[in-house]
Formats: sequence, structure tokens, C-alpha cells
Amino acid sequence: MNKFFSIVFAAVFAISIYAFYSPAQASAAGLGSINLGEVLASYPDMQTTNAAIDLERQKTQDEFNKKSASLDDKGKKDLFDQLNQKLSDRQNELIKPIRDNIQKAVEAVAKEKGLDYVIDASVAIYGAEDITKDVIAKVNAQ
Repeated sequence: MNKFFSIVFAAVFAISIYAFYSPAQASAAGLGSINLGEVLASYPDMQTTNAAIDLERQKTQDEFNKKSASLDDKGKKDLFDQLNQKLSDRQNELIKPIRDNIQKAVEAVAKEKGLDYVIDASVAIYGAEDITKDVIAKVNAQ
């Protein structure tokens, strides 16, 4: 998940720099912005997903505590890495449907509004149309 957000942030940053230096071109290209945090917070299944992730974290912690008691430091590190990877995979599995639904909603709203690019609102300085509420409505309608 962190890799996904890093890639998205890099792309968003590059587009925002382009928009900052040429606002006329940005508005002509159809630039939209979205507050992803607000969309995630209002996502219908987000609380359930967060609860499932918290449960997975607790299970992983319990498993580590149980299995690591008799291990040396290297064994504990290896076990930690293994369990951490397993937890990360499970988190990605739980988040993927949400991420996919939001992506579809963003694409649909952008198409409806004739936007060529959508960036995160935190990097939009000027000239981007905020489509956050439209995306939330689209996600809730799915």
C-alpha cells in the first residue's frame, strides 16, 4: 500500500508542479483535485475494513509473541519480517477493493466533467476543480 501511495504521490507532485508553472495550460487541460482522505473517511466499508485490519494486526502480534519466546534475536527478526510481510499482504488484500472502487469513481467523475488529470487536493495550488464530493456521491451510489 505504501508503494502505491508513493507512486501516486510522485505522479501527483509532478503534475502539480507542471500546473503551478503553467496555470493556463493546466486549466485548458482539465485539471481536477480530490481530497483522498475525505473520500476514504466517507467510504461505506472503511470502518469494517479498518476493524478487520486491526484484528489482523492483533492476531499477528499474538502469533509473534507466542512463537518468538524461544527464539534468539536473529530468529525473532526473521519471524517478525515473515509475519510483517504476511500482514502487509493481507492489508493490501482488504484495501484493494476499496482502492479499485475509488479509482473507478474518480475516472467516471473525471470523464463526466471532461477532466484530463486528477491530483490530490493537498498539492493543488490553483486552477484545479475539486471533485471530492462528486466522487463520494459516486462511491456511495455503487
